[in-house]
Amino acid sequence: MKTTGAKTPGDRVRERRAALKLSQPQLAKKAGITYQAIQQLEAGGGSKHLVAIARALGVTAEWLADGMGPSPKGGPSPKALAEKLKVLGMAQCGPDGWSLWNGDVIDMVDRPASLAGVPNAYAVYVVGASMEPRYYQGELVMIHPGKPVTVGAFVLVQRRPKADGDTPLAVIKRLVKRTATRTVLEQFNPARTFEIRNDDIVSIHRVVGSGEA
Repeated sequence: MKTTGAKTPGDRVRERRAALKLSQPQLAKKAGITYQAIQQLEAGGGSKHLVAIARALGVTAEWLADGMGPSPKGGPSPKALAEKLKVLGMAQCGPDGWSLWNGDVIDMVDRPASLAGVPNAYAVYVVGASMEPRYYQGELVMIHPGKPVTVGAFVLVQRRPKADGDTPLAVIKRLVKRTATRTVLEQFNPARTFEIRNDDIVSIHRVVGSGEA
């Protein structure tokens, strides 16, 4: 006799996925199957991937199939917490769009599917209005440190401070040009371009999305 009444395997997948704060695409990636397979199962269909799904959800295949066996503990597991994305802090320090970069974790948000499995990915809240109307003050942008940086891409650039021990500076701009010695960046508000010596750049990472994760 089942202990969960009329619940289906799809119901249990949906509930457990919600408890772990995973989207359907994120669960599919963790299980190594297609998004459509999760969607079909949660809609009441069958699946030949219960073992893989159960492993990704941290439950037994027996519990997932019929509700028998050990019930999962509520709340996110340590593995699920790894699916959160760190939001690192910046604070405005001048009218030219540069921000103070402290690198402190100021928030944790759900990791978008596009950054699943990217260990060093992070997010920042936009400071200032220099990139409007592309990015607005307070908007959350996602950063992929490992994605190639190409001309035309939006980037987060971290610049060395003028003196050792000072707080580094950071800025979100559009990459216009890179040479062996210089990087040219563009901002929209007010519209202008400016150069930075490559020797002054600590890192340049690609912006890959925006909005709440």
